[in-house]
Amino acid sequence: MNDKLFDCIQHLIRKAPASWLVSACEALRNAAPTASSEFMRKRMPETNNADLSYLMDTVIQQAEGMMTWEALSWGLQSSADIYTRMAAEQPIELLWSGPAPDGQIPARRIDQALYDLIANAKHEILLMTFAAAKIQRLADELLKAVKRGVKVRLILEFAEASEGQLSFDALKAFPPELVNTAEVYYWPVEKRDRNQAGKPGKLHAKIAMVDDAVLVSSANLTDDAFSRNLELGVMLLDQRFLGTTTQHISDLIAQDVFIRIFNK
Repeated sequence: MNDKLFDCIQHLIRKAPASWLVSACEALRNAAPTASSEFMRKRMPETNNADLSYLMDTVIQQAEGMMTWEALSWGLQSSADIYTRMAAEQPIELLWSGPAPDGQIPARRIDQALYDLIANAKHEILLMTFAAAKIQRLADELLKAVKRGVKVRLILEFAEASEGQLSFDALKAFPPELVNTAEVYYWPVEKRDRNQAGKPGKLHAKIAMVDDAVLVSSANLTDDAFSRNLELGVMLLDQRFLGTTTQHISDLIAQDVFIRIFNK
């Protein structure tokens, strides 16, 4: 295995959702040894992740003539298994948006980590953000999750409650079909402390909780934050942290710090 193929495989398994990678490996194992790389590229499972698609194409092109497709599938699966075990031992992943250092394996993008979590969600998604805008792909993924029976909760900032500190209600970024099925919460202005200038505090936290994972970052749910800003975050698979965070938010809801809307 040459260095380029090895590097591409390492990048691929960091970006690929587990279910997608399983399907890709099955397609490779079921292919004839004489199948061309072009044929194999068309046999890969569908994905909206352009980076993932590019990496898979590169892996296939690099592996052609070097090993059988079945051997490649086992190599991918073995690498993914090792990566999963290492991630379990170190359940904190650095996430990043913006420029990446030269000559280093870049951290996973914040938006892609969020898309992958939502695409594989089975039970519940909670998103909290100050701002939301131009997030069609995120909205589409949330709608798909709802149709799978996943519960979606949104805790959002509103222009009125922030007294103009946010100019665009975060809720407006989400389609009515999602808003009507999700639980939506806000922080009433009368429950907020005010600064010396009389301005109320802002709902400024950015967090995503998807089943057993918690993603905490500086990024709002906006196209700028996902595509242009320099943002930093972490994803945690720590059950104690998940439990503490879940309880904290549940207590704020129970104490009416966060009020549900559209619940009539």
